[in-house]
Amino acid sequence: MEEMTLAEYVYWLRSLIGTQKVPMVFACAVVQDDSGRVLWQRRGDFGWWGLLGGVVELNESLTDCVIREVFEESGLQVAVERLLGVYSSPDFDVVYPNGDQVQQVTFTFVCSVRGGAIHVDGGETLALEWMPVGTLPKTSLWYTAMITDLRLNSPVAQYKHGTAGNERLQGPFYRHLRQYIGHQPFVAAGAVAVVMDDAGRILLQLRSDYKQWGLPGGGLELGERIDKTAVCEVKEETGLDVEVVRLSGVYSDERFYARYPNGDELKAILAVFVCRVTGGLLEIDGDESLDLAFFAVDDLPPLPDFVQEMIADALKGETGCIYETMFHKT
Repeated sequence: MEEMTLAEYVYWLRSLIGTQKVPMVFACAVVQDDSGRVLWQRRGDFGWWGLLGGVVELNESLTDCVIREVFEESGLQVAVERLLGVYSSPDFDVVYPNGDQVQQVTFTFVCSVRGGAIHVDGGETLALEWMPVGTLPKTSLWYTAMITDLRLNSPVAQYKHGTAGNERLQGPFYRHLRQYIGHQPFVAAGAVAVVMDDAGRILLQLRSDYKQWGLPGGGLELGERIDKTAVCEVKEETGLDVEVVRLSGVYSDERFYARYPNGDELKAILAVFVCRVTGGLLEIDGDESLDLAFFAVDDLPPLPDFVQEMIADALKGETGCIYETMFHKT
């Protein structure tokens, strides 16, 4: 597929699937000035106040997206300071004025101003206003959740707002979507689990597609929050019941543009969760998993570089969340 602009990507996707609900990945910015005020945008689509941001494109990382969107919508140049949280509950589903239905998976970053001058484009943005953190204008549930987390002033990235969703009752969404788009690439949110036992060993899965060891995980399904995706994928692929301990990292650079053996292409935006085992029995499904085993940290089998990085980040035990920086365009 030739490189497309954001508008072209959304138009292309909607021309094939219509208005039906689809998960879409967004990057959002809580832009603060030197006094801590937050920049709010009166949106052109809904008319209420929101935070700046938009849909992630095929050829950019989350931080690329948030920097681009802030500049396009406000004229400001910003630096990303930290990941505030991931907001993906089905409680935050949205129907746009044109009827398009979306389950949002929004990665929100706290940003500082480094340059530029505020301007209002009169299209996406009807007005821009700096407001104190304690001020909450008329806005949506998800922006309210973001400001609630900002007021916590915690380095821990949040992900639990809203209901976790229902149990999986239908087949994978990507198979449904492939009926419309074929092998063409799309941006998809997924979750990966670093599952550790009481001895600190890490669960690895010998994948059936690439015949390599890796971490269990998969794509977010309609109607579930992204941490529940991790729990469901571990259960389906390994037979184990787990609970999420924390979000350790999000990954979105060019390494996560995948071309599968069957020809499918995908740009993955991955949230990695540290998990602990609460029950179940280890069982190879014979479909996605060819083998399963716990490995000591100092005795891991050969792994792709990005898997090694995810494990290393998870083992740091930091309260903050690791995130990839820029997408290296070729």
